[in-house]
Amino acid sequence: MSQPGIFTKSNLVYIPLSVTIAHISQFIFNSPLSVWKEFPPNVPTSVYSSIFFTPFLLFLSLSFEPIQTRIRFYTLLSLALIFVSIPISFRGKYPTLLHNFFVSYGSMYGLKMLLFLKFNRVYLNQEDHNKKKEFKSFLWTLFNSRFNSYIIPPKKDGSNEKENSLIITSPTTSQIYKKIINRIIISFAKLLLLELVMFNAITYTSSIPEKPYQLRLIEFFTKGIPAITMPLMLQNLHLFLCLYLMMSVYSYDILIIISTIFYRLFLHSSSKANNYKPILIKCGLLTPSEFVSLKEWMITTIFNTKHLFSEPWMASSPRDFWSARWQVMINESFKELGYLPIKNTFAPIVPKKIANTMGVFGAFGVSALLHEHLIIGNFDIWTGEHLFFFMMHGVIFVLWEAIFGRENKNENLKVKRFLKCLLLLVINLSVLPAFIEPLRRRPDLFQIPLYLAKYYQLN
Repeated sequence: MSQPGIFTKSNLVYIPLSVTIAHISQFIFNSPLSVWKEFPPNVPTSVYSSIFFTPFLLFLSLSFEPIQTRIRFYTLLSLALIFVSIPISFRGKYPTLLHNFFVSYGSMYGLKMLLFLKFNRVYLNQEDHNKKKEFKSFLWTLFNSRFNSYIIPPKKDGSNEKENSLIITSPTTSQIYKKIINRIIISFAKLLLLELVMFNAITYTSSIPEKPYQLRLIEFFTKGIPAITMPLMLQNLHLFLCLYLMMSVYSYDILIIISTIFYRLFLHSSSKANNYKPILIKCGLLTPSEFVSLKEWMITTIFNTKHLFSEPWMASSPRDFWSARWQVMINESFKELGYLPIKNTFAPIVPKKIANTMGVFGAFGVSALLHEHLIIGNFDIWTGEHLFFFMMHGVIFVLWEAIFGRENKNENLKVKRFLKCLLLLVINLSVLPAFIEPLRRRPDLFQIPLYLAKYYQLN
């Protein structure tokens, strides 16, 4: 029996692409000329949404085949840059919730677009391409946002690692339901803690200085003027904990819950009958090999992959903090887009250590650009504080390893490790205001989803 023609991967892109283009065209033909005399034009929210998603859908449609020409590569690169820049261009014109979603979506998927282009520049060397694994379109990569380095390693002979006992290759139905229930309970507990922390933050508020934190630091070293007060630092700590909890829940826990439910409904089957054929294959959305790949990836993501955060307060070095404990879903993107390109550029002309140092600054530079994009897009301000924050952490990273050397994972001196953790905590707190204060400068636009704490504030 032939597969229904409408249920194909390409139609998942071409149909919405046609709708968005038609909607934009209809508005252009029917709108007065005065609308287009300003940039960006003041268009309805539905048209803004269509403008935002059109370059993304075009990118998807042009990435079903390998990138075998420079024209296709640079066309895709242009679409990625346009997609990222649209929320910046339309900042301050639309409802906060919708626009914040577009800014965040543009930032995260802009990174994925650039990674896709880096890994699929096959026109550079066709012979090497033939040796690589099967090409997968950008649509397929949307399912996978994590690298293999964050997968819990399989059990090795003679290994005593506790993580090895957690490896699951074929989850049972009870394990799936247990995962969903546990993650729901954990999410609920985190949300309650978020309410409690934000309640304290609302109760004890302090005003934010107008000057950016880096300028206040300069005044501290030159004129002795304190850069921050204790109440302001406590307020920043409250908000930082809120951000940590919010990202942990909304960027990981809820996604895991949704992914597990999707896996249970469409990928998992207790039936061992030979004639079993999943609905995703019947509809033509996936080939049998793609179905197997997606199933394996979802098992890995749900059961065998490390959390978004791994007790960052226990970090004993900047490398440990940034590489293994903080935002482990995207930090390797900074390595691929910042560290490696800069390091490889300098490697032929400078010593290896200097090339590595420049690569570190490249990684933190890409992270700084991402966060400045979020600040400018969401809050329509630019103080340079996030640029200062991340580049300063690059300096701390380099100086730390120059003084203490690379961390020895087998180090058993608990006192020494504790002192390093304490020193790193003090250093992080000294630059934390540069990360938090830009968010607090626009309280009308910076909103944390709350219920009890917001009710208390209104009453």
